[in-house]
Amino acid sequence: MESLFLNMFLTLKLSYMVRFLAAVFLFSWKLPKQPRYWRRMITWSALCLLAAALIPVLSQSSFYIASMFLVEFLLAMCGNKICCKAEWNVVFYIGAAVLSAEHIASMIDSLIAMLWPNVLSFSRVHRITLPILLNWVLVAAVVYVIIYRWMFQSKSIALEHSLTHHITLMLLIVSLAVNLYMNIIYSSLVHNTGEWDSFFEYGLNILVSLFLLLVQAGMMRQSQTEKRLQTVSMLWEQAREQYQVSKENIEAINIKCHDLKHQLLAIKDKTDDAEYKSMMEMIDSYGAEIKTNNEVLDVVFQEKNFQCRKLGIQFTCIIDGAALNFMETTDLYVLFGNLIDNCIEAVSRLPKEENKIIQVTVRRDKGFVIVSTENSYQGELKWADGRLRTSKADKSNHGFGLLSIERIIKRYNGRYSISPDNHVFCINIVFPVNADGKANA
Repeated sequence: MESLFLNMFLTLKLSYMVRFLAAVFLFSWKLPKQPRYWRRMITWSALCLLAAALIPVLSQSSFYIASMFLVEFLLAMCGNKICCKAEWNVVFYIGAAVLSAEHIASMIDSLIAMLWPNVLSFSRVHRITLPILLNWVLVAAVVYVIIYRWMFQSKSIALEHSLTHHITLMLLIVSLAVNLYMNIIYSSLVHNTGEWDSFFEYGLNILVSLFLLLVQAGMMRQSQTEKRLQTVSMLWEQAREQYQVSKENIEAINIKCHDLKHQLLAIKDKTDDAEYKSMMEMIDSYGAEIKTNNEVLDVVFQEKNFQCRKLGIQFTCIIDGAALNFMETTDLYVLFGNLIDNCIEAVSRLPKEENKIIQVTVRRDKGFVIVSTENSYQGELKWADGRLRTSKADKSNHGFGLLSIERIIKRYNGRYSISPDNHVFCINIVFPVNADGKANA
């Protein structure tokens, strides 16, 4: 009887280690990999399986059995640190999710085994059969894939900048404590598997694990939102400083160009006409002033016009700047700076120079101020949750321009629409204003 128990327990130890390893490596799939990743993963998996086989069975108590499974989990969890370029807060966060996911899979195993105890209950069959193996594998695969798609696949794991080591360690400790307690209860029910009075306990275990995952995912979303808002605020301050620098630079350039024109006029008679004309055109290209009846927009459009000239982009604007006098200086600079930067980024990818066109208009219409930008583009636009996604590879550190635009529009009770049509990308922003030209509350 003791030999049968040892053989059964050896099988359980190895099967749980396989499931822990599978969850760890699946949930960390999007993390940057260490050199020779596959060699590291295979080697560490083999060592973990060997360790699981060598863990002694010193007691048959529920606490000791649950503790051994948690030791297996800790070994498997360290695979993230060994095989991936992950900080400890990433390891802790994924580890907490692995604990809950494996416990959910185990409870579902038990619930299914209750339906066919003579076929699927390991405690009754006392050996690994094909139905038991399929039950273990399929349940774990379905649970792990669902949790992976929910918590990891659609989101970049930028945990290094989202959750601190203390928060993720707290998550892991809470998950360890809760799962240890639930595993002790589960182990005490193993001999009663197949009895319907266990149904409630298994269902409760699943609900508690799901709750832990929801809390974990919620903490991540809240932390990422706070980080993004902090980043936007920091960019706001940088934009305020950048506006002052740009304003001073443009004023200096305009003054210098004005002086150069007078100096050229003084030596016009001594200069070849073609050379004189060429030099005047060059000065005009640098010192071309754009007047919009709004000092902030003058700076923005002259700065962007100069940038477009360097890139061979045709930049046209029809601006009623006075219509936007109700907006604060930094808001104006950030809004139009980001709008035009996005246009320049899209147009710069076009191969033909004649297609590189950007047009911006600001006009009043029956109690509204309408801002429109149009630019040509190529390729497919990427959308997620009804929003345009950044095309940059590093999603977690980009997309703040779009977020800033949305925040400013919302601040002034505006609305916006995006209408890509025939390789022309249009953004239309509408601000409601009263008779005095101020934004409606």
